[in-house]
Amino acid sequence: MKLTLEPQETAEPEIIIRGNLNDPQVSQVIAALNAVRAISRLFLYREGKAYLCLVDDVLYFEASGGKVLARTARDVLEAQYKLYELADMLRGSGFIQISKGVIVNAHRVLSVEPEFSGNYTAVLEDGKTRLTISRKYFKAFRDYVIKEL
Repeated sequence: MKLTLEPQETAEPEIIIRGNLNDPQVSQVIAALNAVRAISRLFLYREGKAYLCLVDDVLYFEASGGKVLARTARDVLEAQYKLYELADMLRGSGFIQISKGVIVNAHRVLSVEPEFSGNYTAVLEDGKTRLTISRKYFKAFRDYVIKEL
């Protein structure tokens, strides 16, 4: 793999990868870059109090009633971000969108089961929590799990 660094006066660094994008080294570089930008802690709120939580403790985020809720094994807290903002911020932390209103921590998914409707059900590590992965998001979920995790 060839690495070229070009100094420029720009607002932010730019990374361009040229060549065979299916090369395993490219996947490793992308995973490393995602890990660098990954967020490890996040402020979540309950009853007016802010709690600094480890992102890895969150099972999933769910948009409900105009709020975004973070569900952990023990608690439900509110996030002060929109769901699409969280999806972008947490992409390198193992989170992937599985339906219009849910982003799941892929590290916490125990199994995936097909449904008759063409959707899938993600069973989380507690064995009780079941989330629907819509057909629209399943391919991206599968590709993410295979390539990123």
